[in-house]
This record gives sequence, C-alpha cells and structure tokens, in this order.
Amino acid sequence: MLRPTLNELVNGMQRTIVEALIPELTSPYAQGQAMSAVAMLAHAAAVLESAPAYDAAEIKDLRATFAALKRLGDKHISKKSGLRGALARATRAAAKNPPDRRVMEESMSAFATAVALGNAGDSVARHVRGYIRRNLERSRNLLGGSLPTT
Repeated sequence: MLRPTLNELVNGMQRTIVEALIPELTSPYAQGQAMSAVAMLAHAAAVLESAPAYDAAEIKDLRATFAALKRLGDKHISKKSGLRGALARATRAAAKNPPDRRVMEESMSAFATAVALGNAGDSVARHVRGYIRRNLERSRNLLGGSLPTT
C-alpha cells in the first residue's frame, strides 16, 4: 500500500486546520467556516472508508440484474430497441476479471432510458426499477443518509 493513503491525507488536512489554521483565525465567522471544512473532511473520510464495500455491492447487483434480464430471453427484449446489444455488452463486461463497471453502467443507462421512455416491457422495467431502487439506497447509505428518501 502506498503511503500516505487518501484517508490519511484527509485526516492530515483535518488536523492541520484544527491545530494550525483555526488558532490563527480571529474572526468567529472564519473559525466557523474552518470547522465546517473539518466536518466536510470527516464526512469525506467516512465515505472513502466505505467506498470499497459500495463498489463490490454495486458490481454484484449489476451482474445479478443483467443475469436476470438475460434469463427473460429475447421475447422480452426487442431487437429494435438496441437493448439486446446493451445486454450482450454488459454480460461480456460482467464476465471480465475485474469486471468492466463502466460498460455495465453504460448498459444499465440504456435500459433505464428505455424504461423511462416506455420502450421496455413490464418484465424488463421491473428488473431495471429494482436495480435503480437498490442503487439509490446504496448511494444514500454511502453518503451517510444525506440523500433524501422517497
């Protein structure tokens, strides 16, 4: 592991603000702003710490969602929509080691767009909406509940 880690850098910035910068500030407003920066850095450190688990869960969910979409078969995914190609790209990307998350996310974006425009059947839409719900919940948890719930 390379040192300092990103988390160590963030923690070092917090310490510098608290130990060196704040004592030099005379304005209560400036001191308050510095403490706000410390709080934001603490939040960033917490997010950095939980990001690997978020990434693993995201990849696992994308793989599972695309596998479920593939099991639906061609009768549920029209050739005209371009979603068969997106599904094929996502399936190949999911099989790579490590998986190509960017391609998987691009494919999910194509499916989400088709659902939003009414160009996907109910079975496909159910799987895509389920993924989006789980993704939003993971994102909310990663950001410490700072995203609004529905």
